[in-house]
Amino acid sequence: AEAITSAAAMQAQNAPYSHSTKPHTVAARKKYREPQQEDGMVSANNIMFDKRVVRGNTYAAQILPATAQTEQLELERNKTKNLGRSTKRIKPAQRQEDVDPVEGRKHIDVQTEQYLEELTDRPIETDVDTQTDAFLDQLPAPIFIPMKTGVDVETQVEDGELFDFDAEVEPILEVLVGKTLEQSMMEVMEEEELQNMRSHQEHFEQVRNAELAETQRLEEAEKRRFEEKERRVAQEQERVQRERQVAEKVAARTFTKGFLSELQSSVVANLQDAGFFYDPLEVEVKEVFMPWLMESMNESTDMLRVARQIADDL
Repeated sequence: AEAITSAAAMQAQNAPYSHSTKPHTVAARKKYREPQQEDGMVSANNIMFDKRVVRGNTYAAQILPATAQTEQLELERNKTKNLGRSTKRIKPAQRQEDVDPVEGRKHIDVQTEQYLEELTDRPIETDVDTQTDAFLDQLPAPIFIPMKTGVDVETQVEDGELFDFDAEVEPILEVLVGKTLEQSMMEVMEEEELQNMRSHQEHFEQVRNAELAETQRLEEAEKRRFEEKERRVAQEQERVQRERQVAEKVAARTFTKGFLSELQSSVVANLQDAGFFYDPLEVEVKEVFMPWLMESMNESTDMLRVARQIADDL
């Protein structure tokens, strides 16, 4: 054992490199951790929010644009202001006034703390100027060319080693010829079927036209018979109407003749009794002359009586 150890030590000294620790086998590791170990472990941070992780193109120089630098300066300035404001003591809320002031006076706020401080409505503002250096144009990013991987291998193929035209073309040619013949037979059969369909259609159209002509002839004959029947019925109704009118006229004439034969004598007698038949001269003497004569005599009599009265007065 000592000889083996010494030989190993001599071999390690003669080797171009040496190990810091003696080589040993890897200890067995469980597939899952124990629950108590998980409770004691600190949770790992999220690398998405780790500032040490570089994002974007890793081949180009990391130069922030002007807008990003301005935003960063603004963030730092706001952070400083917030820290300064947080150190100030918060102003106590004003107490609701319970008593109204005396006439001619008013209430004012008075600080009663041990140390007085200036109260302002607006925070103190200061202007700070700075001059930045001129920015140089950023160089375009170089085109990324991935590193070549793998091993190139080549071989030589002689004519006739992979493809024999005379042997390989025969099945292809058989398929082409068979398909061509099959398609030709299908087209011929289709043309024969179309010819049979056309002949059957022509025969059907002829039969249909003949049936249609016969139907039209029967319809015309039935129409003529119906019109003749309607005309005969109209003629018979007209004849019956004329006979009825003639019979009514004959009956009316007979009744009128018998009624008027006695009516004339009775009507003349009634009119004569009523005074419709008179002598015009007699009527004129009674209605015109006699009234005028009586009126003239009355006037003459009145004048004679007036004259006698005047004479008696004289």
